[in-house]
Formats: sequence, structure tokens, C-alpha cells
Amino acid sequence: WPLAPVPAEEAAAPWSVPDRNLGLVSAPQRLADALAGWIAGELRDGVRLPSRGRPIAPGDVLVLVRRRGDFARAMVRALKARDVPVAGLDRLELTQQAAVQDILAACDAALLPEDDLAVACVLTSPLGGLSDESLMRLAMHRPGRLWDALRERAGEREAWAQAWRFLSALQARADHVTPHALLAEMLGPLGGRARLLARLGPEAAEPVDELLNAALAYAATHAPSLQGFVHWLRRSGAIVRREAGGAGGAVRIMTVHGAKGLQAPLVVLPDTTSLPPEDDAFTWGRDPRTGTEVPLWAPRKEFHCAPILQGRAAESDRRMREYNRLLYVALTRAEDRLVVCGWQTRRAVPETSWYSLVAHGFQVLGAAAQPFDSVPAAWEGERLVLEATQVDEVSSQDGARQDPPAALPAWAGHPGDWRPTPPPPEPPLPQPLAPSRPEGAGFGPVPRAASPLLLRQAAGDRFLRGTLVHSLLQHLPALPQEDRRAAALAYLRRPGFGLKAAEARDLARQVMAVLEHPDLAPLFAPGSRAEQPLTGLVRGVVVTGVVDRMVGRPDGVWLADYKTGRDAPADVADTPMLYLRQLAAYRAVLHGIYPDRPVHCTLVWTHSATVTPLPGPLLDQHAPGA
Repeated sequence: WPLAPVPAEEAAAPWSVPDRNLGLVSAPQRLADALAGWIAGELRDGVRLPSRGRPIAPGDVLVLVRRRGDFARAMVRALKARDVPVAGLDRLELTQQAAVQDILAACDAALLPEDDLAVACVLTSPLGGLSDESLMRLAMHRPGRLWDALRERAGEREAWAQAWRFLSALQARADHVTPHALLAEMLGPLGGRARLLARLGPEAAEPVDELLNAALAYAATHAPSLQGFVHWLRRSGAIVRREAGGAGGAVRIMTVHGAKGLQAPLVVLPDTTSLPPEDDAFTWGRDPRTGTEVPLWAPRKEFHCAPILQGRAAESDRRMREYNRLLYVALTRAEDRLVVCGWQTRRAVPETSWYSLVAHGFQVLGAAAQPFDSVPAAWEGERLVLEATQVDEVSSQDGARQDPPAALPAWAGHPGDWRPTPPPPEPPLPQPLAPSRPEGAGFGPVPRAASPLLLRQAAGDRFLRGTLVHSLLQHLPALPQEDRRAAALAYLRRPGFGLKAAEARDLARQVMAVLEHPDLAPLFAPGSRAEQPLTGLVRGVVVTGVVDRMVGRPDGVWLADYKTGRDAPADVADTPMLYLRQLAAYRAVLHGIYPDRPVHCTLVWTHSATVTPLPGPLLDQHAPGA
């Protein structure tokens, strides 16, 4: 292609102050727009690849640049503006992206509202939405901080009110959620993503998504602190690299050095008119006596001497050799088609540049000159075209083409119905059964509660008695019967419980009365269990609980639940409903475990050493699912 021309600038009148944007399009930007339009046209028209026997696809296009600069970003932007799938650059430095810088400025303002510069940056960014004139109206002649001025004057303009709602909501959440959650709220419910894409274009979507991924990666190895995340991101640089061949069905843009080992049907070389930069600070020379490479430094040209000139010449030769090797790599990446183009600069294009070398080669090979008006947004000139007929077999192998998915093997099953259907009901969650959770049932008649003033710690622990009774009933059956009373008194007289001697003797008497009750003999016999967990599925309901005392024998299963805070009801029918539901659930689970054994349930009222057996028909009325 002919080089993209440098825009003609109007000569400014002397002593005139520029008050308008001339709207000039630079030569690299013009070339990026022309290339993007040409690629979009090739894809739209379905131009066929002779060696493949099919139309060209976005994944067949590879754009190679010498360095990741403004042109590469302009190329990504131009392709996205024309709805051409593009994978973006092969390496992305997050902190250098405009969208990421705007988001980090918003984080700075949320962390330190006293930072006027950070607040001003957010206000004029897409997130704040204020123009320069609006910011000057707000900031000039204010008595204090810019944050305070925005808060006090938010009602004067709708743009100020919208900016204040955004910043105040951000600051209110900054100390309470993780960095990823805060960024998600900023970009989602607060509308940050839509504002960024509206001003910066679709190329801002990728850096924003990578920033969210960086926030997740930070939270996996660090404490979820917003200030720590911002500091970590700026110090680390957070460079995102893509796999060389992982673009799928999208246009790839990468450096020539990174494209080694890759190929594509269509390769575009746009960055061809510049030479590798020279390092004028120092060069390397060889000591004639020792043969050691030493650095030679000359601050200015007048300090150059013979060794320095020789070293600079050798360095220039090595640099040009590497420059030409990269040209060879770039030219040999193309399988079908190769497009070489570039842009003009204020200086003449060097004869040793890639563009000049390729143009000379085309002329030697007898390339045909064709008009350049077929390319959208083209400039004047002629293009050189060199064609060769397809003589090899048409290759059917193609990694960029999106073939229809192959049928799954029989062992992999079959895909489900594409039509939307309601999700299946979730399985019931295990809910621990306890008297404090009656699962929505009424309490029924409640027995009289014992006064909490009868037994209370100095700290006011009203549940101490129940804890002590449960502990003694759990551990005393493991001791010989003649040692139980002494062990109970020794335990209750510990200073940490704060019980008086009479209170300890009274509790020990109640516990021994329960242990020696004739109706409870099977429950405290050898082989019985204390604090026995139970879990089971009863009529679609998951039942989970802990039985205070239980024993299983060939002739039946006995279980008991202790009640320490109330007196026994006069009639078994007056038992609270939540107690009945609890024991009925235990009984239903045990029926599933021991279907051939009867299950006997008992309530033990420890305060009066009363035992209340619960009849089976009564419990059946309160079983799960009844």
C-alpha cells in the first residue's frame, strides 16, 4: 500500500491564541481506520482464501507491529468500532489504561475524600460526568475541600447531584466490602461500566474485566482491603498476557517477536517505516590487552573517539541484523496473503526500513501497480500487487474456522432441552431440632417455669443449672453407682460455678433422683449413649438433632430428653407442642433405622425428677409430614 500521508496543518497567524480543535487525523490513525475498514469489507464480502477453499474469517487475520504503542491501541479501537471481533493486544498493562485509571481515581477519592486532586479527576472522568466548565464552577472560590463543596451544592445542578450520589455511595461501601464487590457495585448498580463505554468506546471493556479479575486474584492471597488493593495494583503493574494462539475466531494483534512460531492466512504489517532506536549514552568496546568487553561512555558527539565510533558501528550493525531478522519472521508468518503498509513522518522514510526493503523487492519481482481507490478511507497513490496461482492441494485443515460441533459419543449422554423450564426444587436443608425452633408450630400449653432467681451465677447466667445437670447426667453413668454422689458433689463444689454448699447438695440430689429412677434404668445401663447425634430423612424432611440419652436393645429403643427449666405438666396431653414435635421427629428417624423395634420416648423433668412417657399415638400426630 502507499504510505498514509501526514495531515496538512494550517499555519497559525502570529500572536493568535488557538481557541478550537483543528480536528486533524494523524497518519497512524488514518492508516488504522483504513485497515479496519478494509478488513471489515473483506469479511463482509466473503473473500475466499484460494488455499483453503472457503471465505476468510476473523481468526484468519494477524496484525503484526514492532512495538505496542499508540497505533496498536488505535487498531483495536478501529476494529471494535466496525464490529470486527478482535482479541486486543497480546500484552496489556492495566494501570496504563484510561478506564482503569478512572476507576483507581474513584477508589482514591473514596479512601481519602480530602484529596482534592483525586476528587477532581473523578468528577471530570466518565464516572463523574462533569465538564471542565462545570468543575470550575464548583471548585473556584470554594471555602474548603472540594468534597464538601460538592456535598453542599449538589442540589444546584443535576450533574452535581448525580456525581455526589455516585461518590457518596462509593465511600459508604468502601470500608465494608471487598475490593471486587466494590468494583462490581461501581460498574454495575452505580452505572460505571455504561459511562466508561459511552465515552471511551468498546475497547474499555477488556481492561475493566481484567481489573475485576485482578481484584479476585488479590483477595485470594491478601486481606480484602481497598487501600491495599490499589497500592498492590500500582506497584505490581499488573501486566495481562494472552496466549499466542488463544484468540479463537478473532483478529489477533501482536508484536513480531511474539508471533514466532505462529502463522495466519492473512498477515498485515503496518508498522514498517521506523528504524530501531539508538542508544547514544554508551557503547561497548573490547579491551585489546585483556579481551574484556567494557562500557564506553561519551556524553556528547564531540567526545567520540575511534574506539567509541567502532563500538557504535558494530552495535548499529548488530541492531540492523536483528531488525532484518524480525522482518524475515514477519514476512514468513503469512500463509495466503500479506499486506505491507505504513505511514509517513516529517522525515523521509529511511532506505533501510522494512517498507523500503519490501517495496524494492516488489519492484524487482515485477509487481503490478493498481489504483488504491478500492480501499475505504484511502488516500491517493498506487498499490503494488504480486500474485501467484494456487498450485498445491486445497487444504481442508483450518483452526480458525468455527466448525459445527461434533456429535457427542453415547457415553457422554445427550444435551438437555433448550426450552427454559423452572429449576427443580432444591432439597430441604438440615435444620437442627431444638425446643427454640418449633418450625412454625404453635407452642400449645406451656408448663410453669421455674424462677430464674432460685439459682443464678453472680454474673447472672440463668442457664447454669441446665448446663450442670446435663453434664452430670452425661458423665456420671460411666462411674460405679456407689461413687456417683461423691463425684457429683465434688464437681458442683468447684469455685468456678459459684454455688453455695446447699445449692450443690440440692442439685446433686436431683441428679441422683433421675439416675436412680426405676423407669429410666435401661437408659443409664451399660451400653447406653449420651448426646447421641441423629440424622435422617423422614417424608422428604431432613431431621437433624442430638438426643440427650439413648439406648438400643434387641427388644426396643429407649430415648429421653431432659427439661431443666420447667415443671412437669399435670397431664401428658398438656405437654408443649414443640417438645412433642421434637420427640416425634427423633422417633421417626429411629423407626427408619430400626423398623422392627418399638421406640419408647420419655421426657425427664429434672427439677422434680418426674418421668413422662409419651404414648405412640400422641407422637404420631406430631411426626414430620403429619
